[in-house]
Amino acid sequence: MSTKIIAVGFCLALAAALPLSMPVGAEPAPAPRSELDAFLWPGTAPPRRLDQHGDRLQPESLRDRLVVVSFVHADCTIACAVRVLDLDKLAQALPAPLRERVTFLSIGTDPARDDPARLRAFAEGLVGKATRLRFLDSDAASTAALAAALRYPPAALPEPPPTILVFDRTGRMAMAYGSDPLDGPRLLQDLTLLETFENGIGRPARGAVRDPA
Repeated sequence: MSTKIIAVGFCLALAAALPLSMPVGAEPAPAPRSELDAFLWPGTAPPRRLDQHGDRLQPESLRDRLVVVSFVHADCTIACAVRVLDLDKLAQALPAPLRERVTFLSIGTDPARDDPARLRAFAEGLVGKATRLRFLDSDAASTAALAAALRYPPAALPEPPPTILVFDRTGRMAMAYGSDPLDGPRLLQDLTLLETFENGIGRPARGAVRDPA
């Protein structure tokens, strides 16, 4: 998986949904949702996302973290299963300081069948109970919204898109990988670099040492 792109079009599509200004004298508007929040909880009635243990995913749990998003369903093909195995291997192998700063989410793409219990059976059968991946259920509307955002043909569902997204610590989508197999060393390199940025791409954290090359 050697191709890496900055998903400008996707970011612009999310930004278009945010207000540009506030009338004079109006009450301050709530803080705009991050691109990560808009991607995981699309629409005006965001879905309740449960993981394979039946625990609800809370937006607050993703704050100031790097988030790796992939897609899955419990009857996915060999390519999808290998992708899950590779991501699990990477998640387990992250250096300790980085491991605590990265969240791996695998979003279900078969809302008619993939409830938390079925996703749990899939996860434990494939990568074991100790996996650091959280497998999330979905509903029909949010699955359709995700497919549209990724420009993934609806007719190809429920087979998940062979896409991996990486969101930075501000919830901004930083990178998208669009081919198999997973390039684990490249993804590790990118996560290590992104962790040095405190306020998104281009602003290194205080005290971070960067390679001048």
